[in-house]
Amino acid sequence: MLKRLPSLRELQAFIITAEHLSFTKAAIELSLTQGAVSRQVIALEQRLGVTLFHRHARGLTLSTHGMSFLPQVEQALGQLNNAMLSLLPDDDRIRIKAPTCIMPWLLPRLISFRSAHPELEVELTSTVRHGINFATEDFHAAIVYGTADEQQLEYQLLFNEVLTPMCTPELIQELIQDLKQNTTPNSSNTITPIPDQQLSALTWLHASDTQHDWQLWLQSAGLGELTAEHNQHFDTLDLATNAALQGFGITIGDVTLSDSEIKQQRLIAPFSAQVTSGKGYYLIHPKRQANDQHLRLFAQWLS
Repeated sequence: MLKRLPSLRELQAFIITAEHLSFTKAAIELSLTQGAVSRQVIALEQRLGVTLFHRHARGLTLSTHGMSFLPQVEQALGQLNNAMLSLLPDDDRIRIKAPTCIMPWLLPRLISFRSAHPELEVELTSTVRHGINFATEDFHAAIVYGTADEQQLEYQLLFNEVLTPMCTPELIQELIQDLKQNTTPNSSNTITPIPDQQLSALTWLHASDTQHDWQLWLQSAGLGELTAEHNQHFDTLDLATNAALQGFGITIGDVTLSDSEIKQQRLIAPFSAQVTSGKGYYLIHPKRQANDQHLRLFAQWLS
């Protein structure tokens, strides 16, 4: 039996390090030095008498003990956080975390919700990262990108991801002058598809270094052998989309997230082909908060 339970700092350092599999990235999130995070994890390992991480030259991996310990710690801290929240007075606030890329879709709905329910305050925190850990983060709910694959969470689908290339009308005008009369988007916001060799000549903008979205769309459009002469990678979808808005190149964008830009003709979709990625954007929250009336009202509004 342990003589003394681990400290919350040690457990939090373990959880965040396990999430990133990096002491450096965990230190950034915790606003600590890398050495401080490493020392807290080592202290936890010594207290428990087991190895939680295998250290490698290029990073960390969870040991068998670490993989077994992680979900139990997350559940315990989640229960502790829920117990503390239950003691607080109902302050009519809904704390939501959401990625920056969904803000063009979310903000108009948030404004209309506040107009209809001025008695409730939605406290919105934006992040460039997808995902949340309710055991260590104090939010009622979050909007995430991915699939509904965690049993302890409630998922509400907001919309499925549908991808297609997007760029500015001016980029197409410069590239193909003889299609200039067609660059004004029609009712479907598309123009005549540009030739394959012209698409290759454009700079392809990627929201990650995997280029997965482009490969998925190219296969769907029957252009699987096509490659770009120039590629530019970004960390997030909204950065790639903003680069496209500046005329830097052509990106693969989600038709729902880019709906406003397309309607304003700041972006066009030069190809009619679209592909569903199999992923979507979800409003998620722990199942223990299913009876939160404010949260249910907000979820119903978004749907």
